[in-house]
Amino acid sequence: AVGDPAVAHQPAGEAVQQAKFLCQRQAINHTWGATLFVTRSTCVKNAVLDLYERCPEGGAVVCFDECGPLELRPLAGRGWAPIGHPQRFRATYRRLHGTEQLLAFYDIHADCLVGQVRKRKTVDDLLTVFARLRSCYLLALRLYVVMDNLNTHKNVRLKAFMAEHNIQPVYTPTYASWLNAIECHFTPLKSFAIGATDDPSHDYRRRRIARYLTWRNRSKGTSNAPLAKFPRIK
Repeated sequence: AVGDPAVAHQPAGEAVQQAKFLCQRQAINHTWGATLFVTRSTCVKNAVLDLYERCPEGGAVVCFDECGPLELRPLAGRGWAPIGHPQRFRATYRRLHGTEQLLAFYDIHADCLVGQVRKRKTVDDLLTVFARLRSCYLLALRLYVVMDNLNTHKNVRLKAFMAEHNIQPVYTPTYASWLNAIECHFTPLKSFAIGATDDPSHDYRRRRIARYLTWRNRSKGTSNAPLAKFPRIK
């Protein structure tokens, strides 16, 4: 793609606005050639879509994201109830048990979804799950991890770990976290394992999420995928 360097190295919003202005100026003056201004975000989007379409030789494409916060409170959803006697939400004025986060990975080409529920999503938590991710694959296999621009995803400690363990981070463009393919798999997970529940403890919900992920990968026929070893790695 052909682009103006002055536009390409600006923040996405400013680059788009300037690209529109330049294209309009070309249309008015009719003195400039037909130049296509492609912003950095468009280039990144195309790179991510290329990874989704074709797995790089000697590599694997894995998406990562957090699902949460997960609270101990009644959650809306669908379920069976006697006619005229719907289930009521209990009052939860005091919530003393905190929240948790599901840190999940999705192997695009193997169609395998795994995750671990942790108390928080700090850099230490990310380092723990990324170490387990790395253990699922041969070290010679390069991992392309697609994730959003959360500040912990760009922490120097996590970047150093990825550089040492043959992991290439692929950050989605700003305001384009929907480009992360794992997002669409959180919806059925919430419907089957989280929605319409009122869990007595975090441990109770952790076991149900684990059962759903096991059933989901088994029904997809991906129980033997490299990433499927994730829950068994300590």
